[in-house]
Amino acid sequence: MSEPIALDYAEHTAWLLDGARKDAERFRRLAADLVAPGDRRAADIGCGGGGMAVALAARVPEVTAFDADPAVLEAARSYAARCGADLEFALGDIASGPESFVAALGGPVDFMWAGHVVHHAADQQAALDTLAAAVAPGGRLALAEGGIGARVLPWDVGVGRPGLQARLETAGSERMIAEQCERGAVPMPYGWTAALAKAGLREVRTLNECVDRPAPLAGEALDEALASLRDRVGWFEAFLDADDRAAWKDLLDPGSSSWLGHRDDLAYFEVRTVYLGRKPNGDRS
Repeated sequence: MSEPIALDYAEHTAWLLDGARKDAERFRRLAADLVAPGDRRAADIGCGGGGMAVALAARVPEVTAFDADPAVLEAARSYAARCGADLEFALGDIASGPESFVAALGGPVDFMWAGHVVHHAADQQAALDTLAAAVAPGGRLALAEGGIGARVLPWDVGVGRPGLQARLETAGSERMIAEQCERGAVPMPYGWTAALAKAGLREVRTLNECVDRPAPLAGEALDEALASLRDRVGWFEAFLDADDRAAWKDLLDPGSSSWLGHRDDLAYFEVRTVYLGRKPNGDRS
């Protein structure tokens, strides 16, 4: 039997915790922008390392960190304790349906954050319908999906064929297609804005955050760029050809003369996208 394609996040809790730490300032900024006065209950769905849950807890009295994996919840619990954040933790699966999901959360919430979790669902529209069912009337659902992954390399780096990073992105798409096939995914042939509207949300809008770090990268910015490439090569390597795998191995090896860390022409450009929709009040469409 071949190895499953979907990531087992219980094996990647250190990576999740590192992401929560590195993105702490971004999560604080998002929480400040997205939480509304009067919000009393919030939830971080697919909470990972707990970064957004901790940021929300600074602004909302009751915050629930929700995940389908006990090991991931334990990681989020440790991060929250380190940050001094008072959170509730709930174990469950958004595929279980609205009734079970709302019960696991302890009732509807005024603000819900779902960060890079819905695209893993076998039925993405049904997952969004479930999330929307747990948003209180007048509340908001923020969905972090899509965007543009980090672009780091020049077109030709002198190792392997030109267009190396473009093919890495294609490999990522092929991996996602394979994961959907593995899950028996239901097609969703439309974008996230349409999906949120189909889930009954209104005033749907898109928020884009651009991370633009020009060349030359150095210090922490260089480390983050190289770590981003290493992670993606590791996840997508089965969908790369042998020549590209060899090129990436050389480029990411600090002992190689071709190591990317020696270069002064690396940049970091990424677009992080959040889709936001509001649950109508009972007397309004």
